Amino acid sequence: MSGGANARSRVFEALQCACSQDPSVLKVGEQQLKAWEKEPGFYTALSFVIGERGLDPSVRWMAITYIKNGVERYWRPGAPNGITEEEKAVVRTTLLQCIEEPVQQVSSQLAVLVARIARLDCPENWSELIPLLTKGVQSSNSLLQKCSLGTMKHVVKSLATRRLMPQRKAFFEITQSLFVYLAKLWTSYLQESLAGLGKEGFELALAPLELSRTCLKIVRQMMVYGFPKFHGVLEALQFLHQVLDRVPVFLELRSQLSQEHATANSLEKNITLMMKTLQEVQSHHPIGYVSFLTPTLQLVYTTIVEPRDEGQLYERFIIQAMNLLKQIIKCEDYNLPTSLQLSESVPPPQVMDAQQAKLAFFKASTCQTILQRLVCHYMPLSQQELQNWEDDAEEFAQEKTGEVHQYSLRVCVETMYVCLLHEYQQTLTPTVLTLIRNVQAVDASAEFDSLRLKEAVYKAAGLGAFQLYDDIDFDSWYQRQLLAELQVNESRYKIVRHRVVWLIGNWATVKLSPSLLTSIYFNLLAVLRPQEDLVIRLTAADSLRLVIDDFEFSAEEFSPYLADCVQLLVQLLCTVSQPDTKLRVLTVLSILMERMESHIQPHIPTLLQCLPSLWETSTQENSSLLRIGVLNTLTNIVRGLGPLSIQLHEFVLPVVHLATDVNTPEHVYLMEEGLDLWMSLIHYSPASSAHLLRLITNIAGLLGLTASDSNSSITNFSSDNLNQCFNILDGYCILCGSQPDTFIQSCAEVVMQSCRSYIREVKSESVVIIVTVLEHIVQLYPSHVPSLISPILPNLFTDTLDEVNHPPAVSASLSLLARILLQNSTFFFSFLQQMASQTQQTPASLFGHLIEFWTEKIDDMSQVQHRKLSGLAMASLLPLNDQCVTSRFGTIVNACVEILHDVMETTENDILYDQLVNSSGSGSENKGSTVMQSEHEKRETQLAACDPVRALSFHGYVTSKLDACAVVHGPAAYQHLMKGVDGSVKEQLAVFLPQEHLRTLLALDAI
Repeated sequence: MSGGANARSRVFEALQCACSQDPSVLKVGEQQLKAWEKEPGFYTALSFVIGERGLDPSVRWMAITYIKNGVERYWRPGAPNGITEEEKAVVRTTLLQCIEEPVQQVSSQLAVLVARIARLDCPENWSELIPLLTKGVQSSNSLLQKCSLGTMKHVVKSLATRRLMPQRKAFFEITQSLFVYLAKLWTSYLQESLAGLGKEGFELALAPLELSRTCLKIVRQMMVYGFPKFHGVLEALQFLHQVLDRVPVFLELRSQLSQEHATANSLEKNITLMMKTLQEVQSHHPIGYVSFLTPTLQLVYTTIVEPRDEGQLYERFIIQAMNLLKQIIKCEDYNLPTSLQLSESVPPPQVMDAQQAKLAFFKASTCQTILQRLVCHYMPLSQQELQNWEDDAEEFAQEKTGEVHQYSLRVCVETMYVCLLHEYQQTLTPTVLTLIRNVQAVDASAEFDSLRLKEAVYKAAGLGAFQLYDDIDFDSWYQRQLLAELQVNESRYKIVRHRVVWLIGNWATVKLSPSLLTSIYFNLLAVLRPQEDLVIRLTAADSLRLVIDDFEFSAEEFSPYLADCVQLLVQLLCTVSQPDTKLRVLTVLSILMERMESHIQPHIPTLLQCLPSLWETSTQENSSLLRIGVLNTLTNIVRGLGPLSIQLHEFVLPVVHLATDVNTPEHVYLMEEGLDLWMSLIHYSPASSAHLLRLITNIAGLLGLTASDSNSSITNFSSDNLNQCFNILDGYCILCGSQPDTFIQSCAEVVMQSCRSYIREVKSESVVIIVTVLEHIVQLYPSHVPSLISPILPNLFTDTLDEVNHPPAVSASLSLLARILLQNSTFFFSFLQQMASQTQQTPASLFGHLIEFWTEKIDDMSQVQHRKLSGLAMASLLPLNDQCVTSRFGTIVNACVEILHDVMETTENDILYDQLVNSSGSGSENKGSTVMQSEHEKRETQLAACDPVRALSFHGYVTSKLDACAVVHGPAAYQHLMKGVDGSVKEQLAVFLPQEHLRTLLALDAI
């Protein structure tokens, strides 16, 4: 872009259009700007627009945004259509002239832009940036000082994220040059703010408080990332001491102001940042922090455990203080090496100092005080939480997961309690037991504060179940106390009943006698009833899930309660309204169906009462998680119904179609569960249906085989989902096995196109699955094999001989060739001739190479079925009067003998038998199991019965082929062939041949 002022004018006009409220004008502006983004001079023009302070701030802001986007795409060296070095220099210079910016929104965006460029160019190509910002910070011009400090904050944060060693060294140097000055600057701002706080109104403190906070953000980055060895830097240690000293001072000042006061809010932000500084320095430099352990622990103790003034505390500070305390307790760098007892090495002195500091602080009395403060002060339900219970029971009962302890006081307190109890279990267990004993006498007539305390103590007992395992007799406690408390109907007592229900779930999976399970089932179902409080019902569902999902759960023992359980859970599911809560209940139902196996079948109609409406609700609310839950539940229902699941096809098949249709945006989130449900439908369907067959076109879409999905790519598809797609195609092959015409008309095109497109594009594990699909096609549709397999076979054959894939894939491919040879030798040899022509070899040369390769790879076959199949194929070649076979006769016989050793066994009467004959092909019969055998497994069993591997006795087959060989070649030629077999091999072969045929088959005078 050229033209100087004219170019700037055109860019300005386009930016104005891009800021327009008129969509048509906005679109024109965006299109014009996009057309210029690769042209030289465009970013220079944008930078000049930014520098024109008389222009509309929104236009200047938009100019900054476009430069930011350009930095991401075209600023890096070597980027396509990259910005020239000359233009970069102009942009950098212009931006530095714009640092002093009065409009806050523009100034903030400009600082971010400068930081992005600095991350790529500073200090190598922008050495003047840091000195200029430093000069601005030192300026007496308040606006320039504020803008320079704000820009430096973003620049330092950006530079601190770089991880290459040269870049880190550069940041070390920047820190070394700036740290002392910035630390003093922070101190001076604090002093100025303290002076302002001492005057009436406190408003004078606001500006220096904001500047001190910005300054501390910069120094914090430097302390965390700017020192290779923090503990050796005196200035950094002195600064951290100042931070520790200022926290209680600011807490005191904040307590003098009302919560609504602007200065109180600014003080809170400064305190929060100071605590964050302590946390991050301790986390990144634990050894360097050792000298601060004692004052830090004292600070936490005197503020949140035994505070002089409760009014000083606020929630965010309590959370930070507890997290810092927990961080110190759990810090592994402060632990003595576990191998110290086995060696004479002495741990570092800093570790010994840390140990001494922790031992001196965490005395028994201190630990007990902290625990009692946590349980008795912080754990009881607050008035706000009780009000939330009444206002929104579902939200109150919502489980909090992830890193919530960093933001939620309740979760923070609970994790702090568990950490403390785990670390000092011996010391604190008696304290917890005493708390439990002290609240046992509290009943429904007690003061409400006593009920709140009892609920909190029960919460502590549940959270510490694993630590209190050996010290609490939960069976006795449940029978003598908890069971009775569940029966109390006093409304004030519901907080205790709720906690008892939760407590049962927590302890049931830790320590509970099996004899009490029936009582647990009965009483959990009792509090699931509609007349109960919704929070208690939801908690009962959670506890029931934990009990059901236990390793030792017995479906038979639970079956008497199953009808009530299903009915009550469905009622609860229909009662709740939030998608997350519905999913929570649905998960319990799904686990119940999975664990109850075939017992669930009579109760599935009850489950189906709500699922269609639930699916519609989840679609309307656009709740992907809830829809995923419905899909998982439907999968379990299909498995539970077995062949009767065909009755659900009218509802379920459209659901699967939506979840796996690439033309719908929902498929991105629902595909995995949709594929699982689809697989279950195929596996449990007794026969194919037109609707189920039509669904196969979705596979073509998922694999990117249709014109509309040409942008689909294997790189956007996980291996698991890809494999599941081919498992589904395999399911269709077997499902239509008794209806060849149906398969050819409805499925063959998609199946073969998928295999052909992906056979060379996937990992070896997926190649095995694809080859399995092809094997089943060969077995089930023999008359169509030449037309179906021919397009894919050349690539598979070439990759096999070239060993492109791993041994399992090579083994599977050779098994496929073995099936083709055994089933249709005419097609096999015709194919070999075709491959010889394509590779410019003679058929004899290619055939000979194949035999040698095949016999060599038999040893690599890990599955005995594959070895036997290859052995059958090799043995079938023995009667051929072909030079390729006769010249390798001994090699083929040797391979057959090796396989005979693998597959042959002897009975107690020393009778030889083939262990694979008449054995289950799918391994899915599971006699004595309550697991329902799927229709797919039945079809696999029928297919296995016709498989040569299961139908043919290998030693009988080898005997028959040697017989045929002797007939074809005649006695003399056959005897000559046998002489080429190693003597030890013939001796081993003799063990497996019929005695009456030994002399003939081995061509020996004596054995």
